[in-house]
Amino acid sequence: MSRPLIELLRKPGVLAPGVCVAADTAFPVKDGNRSIVTPLKSGDIDKTSPVLRAAVERVSNAITSLRQAAEWGMGSAPIVYRTLGLPLPYSPTVRARRLSTIYRLYIYRVRSTGISQIRSVFQPNN
Repeated sequence: MSRPLIELLRKPGVLAPGVCVAADTAFPVKDGNRSIVTPLKSGDIDKTSPVLRAAVERVSNAITSLRQAAEWGMGSAPIVYRTLGLPLPYSPTVRARRLSTIYRLYIYRVRSTGISQIRSVFQPNN
């Protein structure tokens, strides 16, 4: 699973300049591949230079927060759309269209109702 994604991200034009993909710490990130970022694994902060430690920890925490928000959003959609509990079609084209439609409807629902765990956690004053 990871190898095709890594190869895709290496192609020019797939990601806009300065944009990267946030992944889990278990995701294999090779040296020099700056298109995928992961939070620090436990014990990695101790290996960091004391001068950079605070900044590296802030970046790692930001990546973790970003991933949590994405996971909450992805986990909430199946609750709203029970269709996601059913097996997806075999055809990659039909499967992609169905998932895209469901998640677009879910995003529309969140924006129109204003109900979102992500908003209450990351924008508590709104």
